[in-house]
Amino acid sequence: MFEVDRVDRITDILFGVAVAGGTIEYAPLARRVGTRPDFLSHPLDQVSRRAAQRGEPMWSALVVSKASGRPNEGFYAMARRMRTEYVDVDDATLWDRERHRCYEAARR
Repeated sequence: MFEVDRVDRITDILFGVAVAGGTIEYAPLARRVGTRPDFLSHPLDQVSRRAAQRGEPMWSALVVSKASGRPNEGFYAMARRMRTEYVDVDDATLWDRERHRCYEAARR
């Protein structure tokens, strides 16, 4: 049950980030949901899977590394598994497209 609550909370936070047209780093997101940054991979995977099943953007596109300002490598692999249109697209284009999907969905 706690994991589901965390997934819902992360989704809500990321929707707010999308409304603002921004991104959020792993560490601040982890603090907001009461976990460590290295424990976010599973809940972020669940956020993205649930969103894809609903026809929503992959909200995890808005979570970025402090060092690079971009999502970690796991995001790109997951996006290519979940969305066939990304199979042959470079990382920068994939991230740009999915991030803008988030922003557009939040404006509706």
